Amino acid sequence: MKIISVIVMIVILMLTLVLPSAAEPAVDENPSFIITEASVSVEKVQDVNYKARTVTLKDDEGKVRTVKVSDQVRNFNQVKQGDLVTIEVNQTVSVEVQPGPGDTMNIAAESQSSAAPGAKPSSTRIIEGKLKTRVEAIDYEARTVTFKNRKGVLTTYKVGEQAKHFNEIRRNDMLVIEYTQTVAVSVK
Repeated sequence: MKIISVIVMIVILMLTLVLPSAAEPAVDENPSFIITEASVSVEKVQDVNYKARTVTLKDDEGKVRTVKVSDQVRNFNQVKQGDLVTIEVNQTVSVEVQPGPGDTMNIAAESQSSAAPGAKPSSTRIIEGKLKTRVEAIDYEARTVTFKNRKGVLTTYKVGEQAKHFNEIRRNDMLVIEYTQTVAVSVK
């Protein structure tokens, strides 16, 4: 009975939050947008340097790259030439534009998990944070915004048609960005 009461209260609370009040005046919204990206790639191990903790990978298109493996990744000694490595990346970036100048800010948290001892090597890394940064450039025709990312590197994102008031964004406006990135790597 308590569970039903709790569920009913949650539904009522959700409806209260979702349904707008008729007495509330319309509020002008700042430009805002959400970018969601997901990718999966399977790459073949070409070489392993156990001492340097690096792995050279080759993707389906023939691109080769060498990756430094964190000390937090357990069972690295099990990785062998010819193994397949699956890399899944999921990222969500929510952006609100605040017109005019402002102070920058960068608050982030990172966590990483690894496989159990003896299991095939795997790792999941999660980065979450809030960044307040300045619009360095904007291209209205290409629908791109350029800003300094959390590491201070200029980054350009393509903004989809869903962005509200995109044409109102100006150079030097402040972007308030909340982001989550998950990278999962597993060896088969």
